[in-house]
Amino acid sequence: MLSLNHSLRRKLLVWLLLPMLSLWLAGAVAAYFMALNFTNIAYDRTLFDSTRSLAEQVRVVDDIAVVELPRTALQILLSDERDRVYYQIVGRRGQLISGEPDLPRPSIHDRIGVPILHDGELHGEKLRIASLYVIPIGELTGRTVLIQVAETLNKRHILASEILTSMLAPQLGLILLAALIVWYGVGRGLLPLSEVQREIASRSHRDLSPLSEVAAPEEVQPLIHAINELMGRLDHALGSQQRFIADAAHQLRTPLAGLKAQTDLALRQSEPESLHHALEQLSTSAGRTVRLVNQMLALARVEPGADKALELLSLNLAALAREITMEWVPQALRKTIDLGFEGSAGPAWIKGDSLRLKMLIDNLIDNALRYTPSGGKVTVQVTKAEAFVVLTVVDNGPGIPAEERKLVLERFYRVLGSGEEGSGLGLAIVHEIALLHDARVEIDTPEAGTGVVFRLMFPVPLGMNSP
Repeated sequence: MLSLNHSLRRKLLVWLLLPMLSLWLAGAVAAYFMALNFTNIAYDRTLFDSTRSLAEQVRVVDDIAVVELPRTALQILLSDERDRVYYQIVGRRGQLISGEPDLPRPSIHDRIGVPILHDGELHGEKLRIASLYVIPIGELTGRTVLIQVAETLNKRHILASEILTSMLAPQLGLILLAALIVWYGVGRGLLPLSEVQREIASRSHRDLSPLSEVAAPEEVQPLIHAINELMGRLDHALGSQQRFIADAAHQLRTPLAGLKAQTDLALRQSEPESLHHALEQLSTSAGRTVRLVNQMLALARVEPGADKALELLSLNLAALAREITMEWVPQALRKTIDLGFEGSAGPAWIKGDSLRLKMLIDNLIDNALRYTPSGGKVTVQVTKAEAFVVLTVVDNGPGIPAEERKLVLERFYRVLGSGEEGSGLGLAIVHEIALLHDARVEIDTPEAGTGVVFRLMFPVPLGMNSP
């Protein structure tokens, strides 16, 4: 079973069994005090009876209180296997008539004929004491005699413990049985996770098909759905990687073969002029190959998922586009192309990655300059809409047929008959970077009717470009 299952099993068992154990312990404490209470009631009644029996033996003879208590009766009264029993009889004038002189006396003195229960201590032992004020037989003045019987608490605690044990032992057995049932139930409940684990473990690394959600419990279905979405993303990423490798192998084969042929040709030349011409051709081919490799590496870096550290920060797209446009002015001048920039009033803030956006704008301007004829015009614009910042690159070159506008965003696709050398990766890089920024790419025809308009619409967080 998955380690996740073990952890989840432990958590479920803890959350299920700990409350049960806590309730059992709370019940044990409550049961102990209830047992002690009922035990006290039972033994207190025995003390009451002993006090009344002793009171019946007190008489007043010649105005003197005496106790007519046979020795056998006294032995019966004081005998106990587990506790020490004490008694005390105090006369009408407070004098000790019989019994233990140090036995604590009650604080209540006005209850005649009603036993008084109270706790005390004698010789370091705790006692339960029953006290009774009575008017003995033969008393004519109404003066009372105090009768007390006390005992230690050993048998009370023993009986309470026996009651508690008899109550808690079956409950503990039920708790253990419930724990086994919960353990088994949790294990059965986690079986779907084990089945998902076995299904995933049994698959080949090439099998990224979705897991079945039909037989899974409702609580497990979101997990399986998330796993299926992850497999879908992995399948897409692996597919993109495989296509990239296949495309790279196909695209590099021809220029590398050309380099090899031109190198062999240069090695066979003996005339300086022929050798120089062959080396010029070799340098040109090497330059095209280097550009192709650089663009392929750039495309690999901007593919979704290629860089987990992508962090979109607030940046002014108008300032960034103006700076990049100025860097391309010398190259535009060499081709006698009018390269200009038109920015919006104030900053145009978006969330983006400056390095990737520079790569995007570089490729758009390079594409425009490459296909715009000498004497043409290329304009970079940044405008603000209600919820978008729009980057536009307009040229008056040959344009792109409507049916090919979606195709030019794919890798290695080039418009036939353009007459310009290229790898077909520049606009694919633009498309991938736009996807990373959730930007929409539109390709259109300028109002003049010739050339092409590349329009990228970047979403703006609410309030970022507010006045």
